[in-house]
Amino acid sequence: MKHDQTAINHTRNQRAAKKAAGLIAAVISSLLLVNVSTAADRQDTSANARARYENEKSICNNGQSNQARETCLREAGAAKQQAQLGTLTTASEDQLQRNRELRCNALPPTDREYCLQRMRGEGTQSGSAQSGGISRELVVPVKPGQ
Repeated sequence: MKHDQTAINHTRNQRAAKKAAGLIAAVISSLLLVNVSTAADRQDTSANARARYENEKSICNNGQSNQARETCLREAGAAKQQAQLGTLTTASEDQLQRNRELRCNALPPTDREYCLQRMRGEGTQSGSAQSGGISRELVVPVKPGQ
């Protein structure tokens, strides 16, 4: 009887060992897959960062930036470094809209509402950051006597 119990325990231990070995193999495989995937992402990020840097550098060297050449090149290099580290972010459209609307906070309340309307796209817009600025115009009819 004792021999039978020992055999059963041995079989259970073998099964447990096989399960543990299978689990360990699965974990190792997962970690290897994550490492390979992360390395591929880094290479892709690095390649994209280099391509973006070369494009920005060309813009700086051709005078198409709204910055001094040295400043433009320094900013392009900093952006490349941040992109390679994975810390370069692009603001979402929502964040950009919040930033536009925050500019209106310094205005008196009556002008602030018109500013907010312009920042939301009402009226007309001309110019660009590269050309020195964006002009937004909103024509609001005023009743006589106001």
